[in-house]
Amino acid sequence: MDANTLVFGSMAVLSLAVFFYLGKFKASKKQTERDDRIDWSVRKFSIWKILLYSLALVGGIVLVQQFI
Repeated sequence: MDANTLVFGSMAVLSLAVFFYLGKFKASKKQTERDDRIDWSVRKFSIWKILLYSLALVGGIVLVQQFI
């Protein structure tokens, strides 16, 4: 085992330990029951708009690459 494996392996184990430790705590009622919460049931973009924007972006990138 080299130093990279030890350093990054220990960082991964430590970050997982911190993640699972902090995962035990729950938000307070003051945080969860607010009046100005985001309504996650309403979509701002439909799947078709996202697909169309992605297609236009990729098409634009391809056109720019053709001229360079």
